Order: sequence, then C-alpha cells, then structure tokens
Amino acid sequence: MPDALPVGDRPVAGDQVEVVAVQGQAQAVTRVEESTDGELVLAVGVDADGRRVRLGLGAGVVVWWTQPDGSVRCRPYAVADVRGGPEPVWALHPTAPASEGDRRATPRVEMEVPVGLLTPLGMVLGATTDISEGGLRALFAAPPTTGFGDATQPFAEVGELVTLALVLGGVRTELRSRVLDVRRRSDGCRLLRARFESLPEDVRLQLRATTSQEIGRQLTSGRR
Repeated sequence: MPDALPVGDRPVAGDQVEVVAVQGQAQAVTRVEESTDGELVLAVGVDADGRRVRLGLGAGVVVWWTQPDGSVRCRPYAVADVRGGPEPVWALHPTAPASEGDRRATPRVEMEVPVGLLTPLGMVLGATTDISEGGLRALFAAPPTTGFGDATQPFAEVGELVTLALVLGGVRTELRSRVLDVRRRSDGCRLLRARFESLPEDVRLQLRATTSQEIGRQLTSGRR
C-alpha cells in the first residue's frame, strides 16, 4: 500500500457497506468486521438475490458507505485474502484515497455518458462531464440558429423540472431532474447542472456500478 494514502477515511466496524467489482457485474451488500487504515475486513457479501458473491484474489473493488452525517463516500480496494470458515470474510487493502468532492453528497466521478434533454421540439443531445447518484453535469452543443442569432430549439432554465435520458448498462433510463445551473461558454456550448429528483433502486445500483467501473479504469490508466 502506498505510504501517501491518507488515514481515517474509511467505514468503521459494524457499518453496512456495498461492494462493487470494477470488472464484471459483481455487487454485494455486507458489513464491516474490522477496520484499520491498512486493512478492511468484510463478511463475504450477498447479491440482490441473497447469494454469496465470489471475488478473486487481487480483484479491484469499490466500497461505498454512509457517514454519520448522511453523506456517501467510496474508496477503491483490492482483495488481499479470502478467509474461509463458518463465517468467511474478505480482507481488502486500500489502493487509493476515498473519493474527493462534496462530502455532504454522493461522490462525483468525472466521466462521459451520453445524455439527452427532452424538450417540446425533440431531444437535445449532449454528454456528462461528471455524474453521481445525486445528479450530473453535462455539456451540450451550441444551439442551431435561424440565421439572425435566435435559437430555434428551447433549452432548460434554472429551477425547471426536466427529463434527462441516460443509457446505463445498455438500458435507456429517463430521470426527472431539477435544473440547478445553466451556463453558456464562449464557444456557445451550454453547461447544465441538474439534481435527480428521484432515483429508483435499480437505477441507483446501475449508477453505482457504472461509476465504480470508471474509478477502476481511471486508477488503471493513472488518471486518478
């Protein structure tokens, strides 16, 4: 484990956590048995159907947990050992600091996901710049004009409730979202920041898997 990793930013014994593999589809819910700055010991977790999840030695995972103040944190780990017995456990070693960002919310991950903004005249297409379980930031191209400088396609306004379409895990999902900010860049492109108004459990799990896998890719490529 690198010496530079900060200490203290981890779940504690007794916490319920979610474990998401950065490769493959494995997701598990479990509890923390022991927690130190160098090792996190978890009971072998179960999936949504109650079956024990298998993780191989060296597998990269992201552990998600909720802080006492209600904020959600996540941190990458590697499976260092799988200890058997009547109550088998995973021993995990941290591979990077916990996700940075607004500790009062869910961690944001910089990644590009196609997104569409539904309007009365059709869909405006763009891509996220970062995304979390709480919302997203997205970049949309400059609007078409009539030739006199007037936009011909409507766009979202701050405070408006809109529908955003995302493709997660190969499935199109439409989410009602509150627009928090809209800005136009010097090149005419529009930056939109929105908060998801409600998040079905299956969509939350898919978002968690998508962001966990992106964290793994960033670690592998040295971007994180």
